[in-house]
Amino acid sequence: MVKYRTNRILQKNKAGKKALGLSLVYPSAEAIELVGLVGGFDFINLDGEHGLFTPDSVDAMCRIADGFGLTTIARVPSRDPSVINQYLDRGVIGILGPHVETADEARRLVDACRFTPDGERSWGGGRGTFYNKSSLIDQPGSDRSEYMAKANSEMLVMAQLESAKAFGNLEDIMSVPGIDVFAWGTNDLAQSMGFPGKPDHEEVQAEQSRIGDIIQGAGRLLITDSQVALSLVDTIAESAERFRNAHS
Repeated sequence: MVKYRTNRILQKNKAGKKALGLSLVYPSAEAIELVGLVGGFDFINLDGEHGLFTPDSVDAMCRIADGFGLTTIARVPSRDPSVINQYLDRGVIGILGPHVETADEARRLVDACRFTPDGERSWGGGRGTFYNKSSLIDQPGSDRSEYMAKANSEMLVMAQLESAKAFGNLEDIMSVPGIDVFAWGTNDLAQSMGFPGKPDHEEVQAEQSRIGDIIQGAGRLLITDSQVALSLVDTIAESAERFRNAHS
């Protein structure tokens, strides 16, 4: 059997459950180690669009996550295939593509994440593909077809819809095969609708709710249906609040 990382988010979703994870906006191998030691978590999410990540730091965090059986996913800073490959070749097996506004952009996102015949992902020799070592992937010789099929089945592809234009093209975007999950970008959506800095505006919330109903009505998943990602800042704040309440 081909060795490959099991995507615990997909595993949980297939069982009708949500996955639990920690979301980071800055590198911290120590935070991932603590999550692994505490237990009960399924994944680590790296915000590469707004975070301070480098290929080296992503590589180190994926290595720690792998050691604890945690799935690593990432919002990439760009949907460019070469950028996405920098994350996949480190060991990330879930990609959130930001600012998807058209079916063509959604299709190119899928192509960058999945190997042929489901996409056009480039084969690399990094730790994401176990350094292209036949003995490590249990696939003798140079044939990689079985491994590529397994990689496709464990890859989580998420499209982030963050503008009125994206919402207007929803039906076309949803027609693209290979998108597993849809996500919001409420602050950017509000800005595109003429309400900058007002993500809670009633028109923004109503439009988001309407689009969410369409997505779920079609039997597709929103990111909130798929997973719960805790912020490290939030968890620290909650712990501090519990401490203050216990000692006040």
